[in-house]
Amino acid sequence: IEGDKVYEYDVINASPTINRSNGTFGFSYLDYHEDFNTFCDLAAPRIEEVKNSKSLMPALSGENVIHFSSLPWIDFTSLSHARHFDFPDSCPKISFGKMNTVDGIQKMPVSVHVHHGLADGLHVGQFFEKLQEFMDFDD
Repeated sequence: IEGDKVYEYDVINASPTINRSNGTFGFSYLDYHEDFNTFCDLAAPRIEEVKNSKSLMPALSGENVIHFSSLPWIDFTSLSHARHFDFPDSCPKISFGKMNTVDGIQKMPVSVHVHHGLADGLHVGQFFEKLQEFMDFDD
């Protein structure tokens, strides 16, 4: 949502948090590329740039992003994102938690926050079905 209009983008980029060795983190902006190897090649130097910086690198990427974060130390059952409601933000937020093995099955908490005016439970359910397909992939 930009202003009072809903836009559908042809390309959605990633905006993940990047952990640093000193315990801090920074934001990064990674452009989508259809070829996964090319995406990784282009993302690697940007990730290193954030790891070697000291700033958060504030949001300059536009609205066509999904915000990703990872909390690999926490096996959460619920998660809430801090938000300043005067700042317009309709970007989805997806957070991943600590992976555990329970009865021989790998489990990982995932939190999805979306603007209800843009997505419903059906869409979130479809995301989780696709994520499970990727997680089940054996190759």
